[in-house]
Amino acid sequence: MPLINIDLYNIRAYQRATLRPDPHITFITGANASGKTTLLEAVHILSTGRSFRAHQLERVLRHGNDNMSVVGQFQSKNETSTVRIGFSREKREKSVIINGIEQTRSAYLAQQLPLLTISPDTQFEFKQSTKLRRSALDWILFHVEPDFHDTWARYQRVLMQRNAVLKDQRHKKSNFFWDDELSSLGDKLQKKRMERVRDLDPIFQETCAHLLGEKQRAGLQLESGWQESIGLAECLRADRARDQARGFTHSGPHRNDLKILINNHQSRDEASHGQNKTLVFALRLAQVQYLYKTTSKECCLLIDDLAAELDARHRERLANQLSGLPVQVFVTATEASQLDLTCWKSYGRFHVEQGIIHVG
Repeated sequence: MPLINIDLYNIRAYQRATLRPDPHITFITGANASGKTTLLEAVHILSTGRSFRAHQLERVLRHGNDNMSVVGQFQSKNETSTVRIGFSREKREKSVIINGIEQTRSAYLAQQLPLLTISPDTQFEFKQSTKLRRSALDWILFHVEPDFHDTWARYQRVLMQRNAVLKDQRHKKSNFFWDDELSSLGDKLQKKRMERVRDLDPIFQETCAHLLGEKQRAGLQLESGWQESIGLAECLRADRARDQARGFTHSGPHRNDLKILINNHQSRDEASHGQNKTLVFALRLAQVQYLYKTTSKECCLLIDDLAAELDARHRERLANQLSGLPVQVFVTATEASQLDLTCWKSYGRFHVEQGIIHVG
């Protein structure tokens, strides 16, 4: 289900632009600030309704405009028809349209177009953010288990309600009647994440062996969000006084942490700068493989500023690994020499200058 066409309107330097990506790899080169990353950003918006470069879409708008849109087409799984999806924002109102039908949630875009991103900041964000590390598992669960998003959303709502009461001094003697629901949902979420780590770990290890070399032993481990020996329900009761004193819930799957290990140590503490980069790539590639193995779905992988992420030797290893995976890749770089495209069955090469896209 590769993207075959992307139309941009009023996004950063682009008033209007069209990109026709290759089904295997689309390589975009250009000087810094030429607009090449904006093309990846447009694909990201098309899949998620959000930018990976800015928290607010107002910052993505072309100067002097209050509306923008991205429209894409991709081949259906049986390749007999195309699916047309679009995201637009006009005067702060967002709209999602799939095959001419308006949708109520941006999540429907992600279901149509699974997508993963690696930018120069990704490895630092992975080191600092437990939420981002957890999201690697939740991305898989979202695409693999139809009921996961609903369970996760319900847990978040109940957690917010509990935290709101914890902060309110008038409810010091509350019965916390929702703790049963919170513990039930929390048990389900953690169990699902544990199962996915067990399935994902061997794929991750094999990918690391290709990218890092056989001498480095890598792995994944999920840290529980509570003391499992007594269960979440009991932890919530035991923590109640502390939770009320501090105004938030200490125990639950919102405290899960996906540990990325190298040679039996946490990578964020022991791995070198280059190793951390490679481990993040390996995790993304493992996600791609697991999704396809489990659902036969292909996804898009965005890699921004490849040379800032990997040296020449690791870029060669990555290219050899990527070219054999069921994924459509979008890569940006400042120089065409930074990536050898000959290992792919086909490729698209584009050069960007001041917001103008040139083929070849």
